[in-house]
Amino acid sequence: MSELVALDEDDLALVEALQRDPRAPWTEVAEVVGTNAVTASRRWERLRAAGAAWIIGAPGPHSYHAQVLAYVEVTCTPSEKTRVAQELAGDAHALSVDITAGGRDLLMTVAAVDLPTLARYLLERLDRVPGVTGSRVRVATRLFAEGSLWRLGVLPAGTGNGDGSATGAVLPAPRPVVLDGVDRELMARLGVDGRASYASLAQATGISQPTARRRVDRLISSGAVLLRTEVAAPLAGWPVTVVLSANAPAGRLDEAAARCGRMRQVRLSATLAGTPSLLVTAWLTSLDQVHRFEQDLVHQVPDAEVVDRLVVLRPVKRMGHLLDVSGRTTGAVRMEVWNDPVPPEPTSERSVNRM
Repeated sequence: MSELVALDEDDLALVEALQRDPRAPWTEVAEVVGTNAVTASRRWERLRAAGAAWIIGAPGPHSYHAQVLAYVEVTCTPSEKTRVAQELAGDAHALSVDITAGGRDLLMTVAAVDLPTLARYLLERLDRVPGVTGSRVRVATRLFAEGSLWRLGVLPAGTGNGDGSATGAVLPAPRPVVLDGVDRELMARLGVDGRASYASLAQATGISQPTARRRVDRLISSGAVLLRTEVAAPLAGWPVTVVLSANAPAGRLDEAAARCGRMRQVRLSATLAGTPSLLVTAWLTSLDQVHRFEQDLVHQVPDAEVVDRLVVLRPVKRMGHLLDVSGRTTGAVRMEVWNDPVPPEPTSERSVNRM
């Protein structure tokens, strides 16, 4: 990996153009950022090769293959935090893993096909990892904002592909889809590279390019796959991640979550089957904004009562991609959340693509 260098304005504009439409043709991307297709493609390849930005197809939380999404707070033996985080980051079902400061040591995003599979991962995998001393699990009931909707906010509104708002539009309405083995392989490969060509996807799955295009379009339009353009947050000027847990009256919980999701800094707003019933994750530009953000949230969403807060010390994994200390991706774990979450004995080598 190269030395830590902040992204310049041209890089940020390119990333945001791809946040608006992650699989847009380079001619369209170039028009948005005011360059030509060759330059846009070459610049993106430089960012991708450096691990500074990447595109994924994340599992949609309401699709057939990932009906259950849970946020898991983990406590560890003090000397074991980093080792535990790195071990869990190799699990397909652990979509994201952060080392945190606050009342918990780790925060994980876990996906499974159903509650029994989630329980198997938590009870027979997570709880048995040496160094784990406890966990608190809250299952998501609905997402009101998530990473595919967030924008850097450097492009003017109304330019090019998609909207120019900081937090994007809304999640696509999920449509139930039945996924076969080919769909799942396509999803796993899109999770590693969301801009993978139809030719490479067709070759990998043994289908024709037109069929690959139709299947990918169906996965995306149904909400089974959420395309998102990721960026190394510190390099983009957002080095601080804060996670707030809040309560709101049951009758106004959805409204509170929706209003939280419209805040500029918010990357995630979700209602949970548990207490506290609301989880909000935000990217901030500095530590001194942590309390200011919380004050703004309470002011804009008076129904929300913040009861717990975590600050991310080190992101270890984000939506399948392993991260270094600067937030750059170093490789990817295929998000095959439909597989048995308990590895065989002895533990076999996990499917990790190293960059």
